[in-house]
Amino acid sequence: MMWKFFVMAALCSAITLAGENPYIEPKTPEKMPFSATLTPGGAVDITLDGQRYVVKADFSLRPGWAKFTEDKAEGFTAMTCTGKELTAEGSGFKLVRRIEMTDEAITVTDRITNTSSENLPLMYRQYVTIDAIKEYRLCGYRIYSSHGAGNDSINSTTIVMPEEGGSLGMLALNDVFRVHFKAFARRKSYGIGDDELVVKPGVTQEMSFALFPSRASDYYSQINAMRRYLGVNYEIPCGFTYMAPNPKGVKSLHPDYDQLGKDSTVEEIRDRLNYKSVDYVCDLAVPLLGEPHQGSAWLELCKPQLHRDFYKKIREARPTVKIFHFFHCFIEFKDRLGKGFENDKCLLPNGNQADYRNPNVPLYLPIEGGKWAECKEKTLDKLKNDFGVDGIFWDEFPYSAARYHYGAPWDGVSADIDPRTHEIQRLKSSVPLITLPWRKRMVEWIADNKLMLIVNGGGAYTRTMMEFFKKNKFIAFRETGAISNLYVTHLSTPIGLADHITERNEKDCYHNIVKHLDYGCVYFYYHEQVAPFTHETITKHMFPITPIELHEGYIIGKERILTNRPGIYGFGDASEAELYFYNADGYEVERKAKAIKKDGKLYYEIALGEMESCAIVRK
Repeated sequence: MMWKFFVMAALCSAITLAGENPYIEPKTPEKMPFSATLTPGGAVDITLDGQRYVVKADFSLRPGWAKFTEDKAEGFTAMTCTGKELTAEGSGFKLVRRIEMTDEAITVTDRITNTSSENLPLMYRQYVTIDAIKEYRLCGYRIYSSHGAGNDSINSTTIVMPEEGGSLGMLALNDVFRVHFKAFARRKSYGIGDDELVVKPGVTQEMSFALFPSRASDYYSQINAMRRYLGVNYEIPCGFTYMAPNPKGVKSLHPDYDQLGKDSTVEEIRDRLNYKSVDYVCDLAVPLLGEPHQGSAWLELCKPQLHRDFYKKIREARPTVKIFHFFHCFIEFKDRLGKGFENDKCLLPNGNQADYRNPNVPLYLPIEGGKWAECKEKTLDKLKNDFGVDGIFWDEFPYSAARYHYGAPWDGVSADIDPRTHEIQRLKSSVPLITLPWRKRMVEWIADNKLMLIVNGGGAYTRTMMEFFKKNKFIAFRETGAISNLYVTHLSTPIGLADHITERNEKDCYHNIVKHLDYGCVYFYYHEQVAPFTHETITKHMFPITPIELHEGYIIGKERILTNRPGIYGFGDASEAELYFYNADGYEVERKAKAIKKDGKLYYEIALGEMESCAIVRK
């Protein structure tokens, strides 16, 4: 039995202690009354409520550094500055800097032109120096030592909280900065940089980043301001799981249950999908029936009718379901290797082909005009026309086991640079950048054909692709073999995939859902090895959700609040809600909650113990 409560007034739960719980509601975004200008030395000078941040910059020379500081520009031959814009000339390059202010951020744009006749290596760093800090984060991760580094291209941030209060966030914006991104802390300086940038002769490379001064002194306040700035708070419509037409007898990790497959009945499929409460189902290849996972051989050996018959059962079992199929654009299988892909190999620095941590699984690059890209286009076309799917699930969307390719063609912006001499050691190509034109065209093809898209990897990775994801409401998740991977999702759709490594039973599964809320994230199910086999759980009330704010222990959406923490929750208005409580074993339980009216707003006092959770669904 499931309990729905419309709670207007009830006794406080016995485990709630009156007066101890905080009031929690979405905050009204505040226009930060900061001022920002460029100093005589080219640095960005920010003040807010007496707090001052001077964001300095370093640009590598050969040898040495050119610097923007508070008082003077070092290593430049000439500079003019007007307060919001400057022009500077260095050894072999010219730089134009411009700052713009919005309600919560300062956007800094540097346009760097190579005025020399050869490729210009230019390590690029922006940083603030603070003597005493309470906490700092690199790419979302809290670092407890005085030195640290991070290199995530989605949560491309450094966030620092001074001891005296407030905080400053730094966010890389443009495509090149993000794919080369490095967050760092050393000698009381905290910053963001690119140590792999090359500018070709006569070319202007734009580098941009945003600065977020805030009165708040916590990580999630910074992340929520950045999410508003990027515009990534859009709807996540429903839950997700994998399901493949395997033959009968493929076991789950639960001894009493098989994985569902082609021989499963409509009723068996209905129960499994309803217990998971999912409406996005991703089909996988079926190697047990002679179908390869992916690669060039899949085009000849896949069995569309087998899958279409399975889809018919799924759609009958749960008519609201949308069917996706697995797709991967980098992996091939050596024993089934097609012909014509010699020029499409992803290469290591030693000239060998990169692989998926296994020489029998080599990696190829889908680059415009290449044979491998043509093969992958045929795969997508077959999924649409022969399989009749509603959407594409694109695994390892930006890159696979190799982030860089050391061969032709060159992406025009990347190299290994000697950290001492600042000379180019060897040119290389960022896999996310060199494949971006083809991947973007395929994503546009998906949208033009009215298909949906879900990607694995945490997000769109580049600003170019992020804007397209926003426009089409495409969603991304991150795998959680390490649950701290969820930090990656914080500037994308905040979704984690179930952990197939540690989840072994229904209770494990539910506890992992609750742990996702520790990171302000929602949960997608993995395949059939672990599932709620006997009952529904809080994922029934998890979607749809349009994130407004992420927090440690809860997520506030327009439609609902999901929490694993006690507190007094509301939507910031007089909205009534239905409350759904789940105990530490993942079962829905009846529990009373106190409704509180305050300043014209309605709140609910939620009492929760360890590993318990609650969905507060706007009426």
